[in-house]
Amino acid sequence: MKILGSARAILLIGASLTVASTATAVQAQNEQAPAARDAGTNEGDIVVTALRRSESLQDVPAAITAFTSEAIETAGIERPSDFINLTSNVNLVETQNAGNAFIIIRGITQARNSEPSVAVVVDGVQQVNPAQFNQELFDIEQIEVLKGPQGAIYGRNAIGGAIVIRTKQPTDHFEGRVRAGIDNGFGYWLRGGISGPMSDTLKFRLSGSWYDTKGFIRNEFLKEDTDPVEDLALRGTLLWSPTSNFTADLRGSISRLRTQALYFNIVNDVNDTSLPVRTNNAGQNDRDINNVSLRLNYDTDAGSFSSVTSYDTLKEILTGDAFDFLPIEESLFFQIFGFDLTQSQYLNVKALSQEIRFTSPEANRLRYIVGAYFIDTNRFISTGNMIDTDSGVFPVYRTPSTNPLNPQFSFLSDKQDNFAWAAFANLSYDFTDQFKIDLGLRYDRDRRRNTTLTPAGFMNGPGLPDGTTGEVRKAVFDDWQPKVTLTWEPSNTVTLYGGYSRGFRSGGFNQTGVGGVAAARPRPPTRSRRACAPSCSTGI
Repeated sequence: MKILGSARAILLIGASLTVASTATAVQAQNEQAPAARDAGTNEGDIVVTALRRSESLQDVPAAITAFTSEAIETAGIERPSDFINLTSNVNLVETQNAGNAFIIIRGITQARNSEPSVAVVVDGVQQVNPAQFNQELFDIEQIEVLKGPQGAIYGRNAIGGAIVIRTKQPTDHFEGRVRAGIDNGFGYWLRGGISGPMSDTLKFRLSGSWYDTKGFIRNEFLKEDTDPVEDLALRGTLLWSPTSNFTADLRGSISRLRTQALYFNIVNDVNDTSLPVRTNNAGQNDRDINNVSLRLNYDTDAGSFSSVTSYDTLKEILTGDAFDFLPIEESLFFQIFGFDLTQSQYLNVKALSQEIRFTSPEANRLRYIVGAYFIDTNRFISTGNMIDTDSGVFPVYRTPSTNPLNPQFSFLSDKQDNFAWAAFANLSYDFTDQFKIDLGLRYDRDRRRNTTLTPAGFMNGPGLPDGTTGEVRKAVFDDWQPKVTLTWEPSNTVTLYGGYSRGFRSGGFNQTGVGGVAAARPRPPTRSRRACAPSCSTGI
């Protein structure tokens, strides 16, 4: 079954105000968290780049929250949930597994394993899969959260907004820092980094984070903690500047997470966090993320030419109990059917993306950006249930389980080959020093091809409709994304702006068997190709 894309338009009128006597930004539509405002007082104006140009936060015609490096440290921001909890109208829903984290801005959310509603950009590279978002934050220079459709700037999946993260850059002199701590898990964490010059034209930066805890939630049945975590993240940067107008920025990062899964589902399922966890299967949640990117920038008198190339891989395996989250003999499913089930999901994503962009000088009264973008994504996903023999649950990857201790009950597997491209242009003109207009337009086209790989006889289980092994489904999603903003600054302390923007989120496919079950159920008709009935909005 096809999940249709969705679009949204919004008319935004806002204002921002600065109290000149204290030089502290007071939030209106342009808003800052308390720690960010304090940093602005100490360091002067906060400069943001979320609109693809450098400008003071006070002057940005958008609802934006910014966290500087000082604010990040003061507020103790170490994970995405930390800064999201400090940002109004933004929520993070974390359920089931580490990669299953939904960003909700102004009520716009997503379905599991579907395209996100918020674009996340790290050092100029947009994350290709929502399962990448929930990672440790370390060695961060600034975080910017934009609310409202940002498709004209960031393209598809920016229907709710955008989160722009910049890590710290290599330095001209040697510096280093190490921090360590312990928690009552019992656990410990270690973070550090080193930076400096390697030659007159080459600089480097290395940073990393390690977190290890035995956990905090006790499993009374297994006599062990149910939420241990081992999390290793490393990042390296080489910055080469052979001439005054050319730079090459090579970056690489890895993340290795090892934990158990479903522990928050276990607690939430009983609706009482004071009740003990007693599941008979601990389960596992392992996630590996790799990224390498190359950014090239060449400056001329007419403007700057930029190229961003990125290659990403992500693998995640999730296992755990399927029903009741109780010892097998106490499971309601077991009492009715005489057996209980476990579950496993495997996700493997590889993506290559490329963006080229030409930007006019920022000092000009007339400024513009033109560019193009493409991304090629290959995704494999398998989900299934196994019969719980009270012997533990074992991960299932690309083929059904043949382990007699882990008999396969149902199994679904699909691969997707997706290719998307876009062309965009943004124009800004200052009529006067106080009045300006911003115009943006982007066209996105996303071609998707889904192939069912499930072997015959392993679809949804007895009595449920099956898909067809080898079935190929195709779809194309495309749309225009305009953006118009008018800005008036009657004084240095007041900024008034209003605008119109439209966002677009690409559609996709449920797994074949899931679509068969949904199709077998009655659903109300849809009046728009961009509105999805409830039965097709829940990807597994």
